[in-house]
Amino acid sequence: MCIILSSSLIATTPAFGETAVGVKKGDWVEYTISMRGPPLNPMRNLTWYRTEILWVEGTWFQVKKTSLSVNGTFSSSTWEFNLAEGQTYGWVFIPANLSKGDVFFDSERSANITIEGEEQKTLLGATRAVTHTSDPGKVYKEWDKATGVYVYSLEETDNYTITFNATATNLWSPQTLEQNPAVSYQIVAAIIIVLTVLMLPLVMFIGRRKTKASPYNLKKIF
Repeated sequence: MCIILSSSLIATTPAFGETAVGVKKGDWVEYTISMRGPPLNPMRNLTWYRTEILWVEGTWFQVKKTSLSVNGTFSSSTWEFNLAEGQTYGWVFIPANLSKGDVFFDSERSANITIEGEEQKTLLGATRAVTHTSDPGKVYKEWDKATGVYVYSLEETDNYTITFNATATNLWSPQTLEQNPAVSYQIVAAIIIVLTVLMLPLVMFIGRRKTKASPYNLKKIF
């Protein structure tokens, strides 16, 4: 089981062309973990973990992993990745900005892994491009395209099913009006319509007052 978890907590890489690393020092992501299967030693039964980038040098980077088990015990370890050499250990980090049909290299399998699909999703409060691929019956993973960080994982073995969900990150912020002009324009247009409806009775009232006052004013002038 330790081997399963270790493979879930590391990264991936491409085989062709330039390798883009989408993370930098200080970036972090937190996940919840759900395990289904035979009873586990509480220390191995994890419910949460956090990855934080300690340093980046070219395609090398080091990650600190902090885990929380069901008995409330924390543990931590560090892992090093090189996306240019295919050190994947479970497809946690992959090169940034890969699209459907692109590949990254997994040295553990000595194989190129193809991105199977891409779609827009609301992810931790923002609209993000999310890619995915799978090894049927073994693992299915989704990544934030721009950073190459995985945001969802479903892993299966003969005995266990393990689900990971990203719950917090500093890699992007929740969507704001400034970040989404279309939403901003819609709100402004709605405000204008409401103000117009509210002002219309006042304009009509003023118009009627002026109409009634006109004969008196004309007599006074002449």
